[in-house]
Amino acid sequence: MVGKIIIIAVGIAYIVFNCIVSKRMSAKEMAGKFIAGQNVVGRIATNIFYSPAWLLKGIKFLAVNLIK
Repeated sequence: MVGKIIIIAVGIAYIVFNCIVSKRMSAKEMAGKFIAGQNVVGRIATNIFYSPAWLLKGIKFLAVNLIK
């Protein structure tokens, strides 16, 4: 029971953290921090972790440019 609660809490924290990153950082800032200056393993791991933030940023970009 405690294990399920911890897994749920970590999942919620992961989603919230990605939402905050997506809201506060521009795509250029995200690319600068998550891609530039990283080695291959760092790029892969960072972008896997932040993939929901990239997805939210892409959805926002499409919404802003298609709804005009």
